[in-house]
Amino acid sequence: MLRSILVSVLLTFSLAAQADGLVLNDLKAQNGVQLSADELKQLMPNAKVVSHSKEGSTRRWTNEPGGKFVASSDVRRDISKLGRSSNGQGTWHVGDNGTYCVSLDWPKRSENWCRYMFKVGEKYYGVKTVSDGATIAHEFEFSK
Repeated sequence: MLRSILVSVLLTFSLAAQADGLVLNDLKAQNGVQLSADELKQLMPNAKVVSHSKEGSTRRWTNEPGGKFVASSDVRRDISKLGRSSNGQGTWHVGDNGTYCVSLDWPKRSENWCRYMFKVGEKYYGVKTVSDGATIAHEFEFSK
């Protein structure tokens, strides 16, 4: 039992390290295309979203057309809560500057962020800024 928990924790840290390994310059080198505000306005309504936090948690939600969603997380940031999940209320919108913006209230914390979205092949990545090539790229999944 302890061995399987340890393997799970190590795998989680390994996946988190891989997800945070790309930066904006990597996306550009792979011919990544930045999505415009109009493209985001087409993609985001009713999109099922999967994102991974820097701590390794997997979060899921569906962007409702009215700008709200309910998210769930597997809460991997806290080893004592492995196997549990958490839900949060959130809102989303597309900024005039072409960013995908999320406000999310979890039971014990909140997050507010906006990301410029890039598509590389069939994958999507979000970055905080497009002016610093070293900014970390976070992978997202969008489906309908």
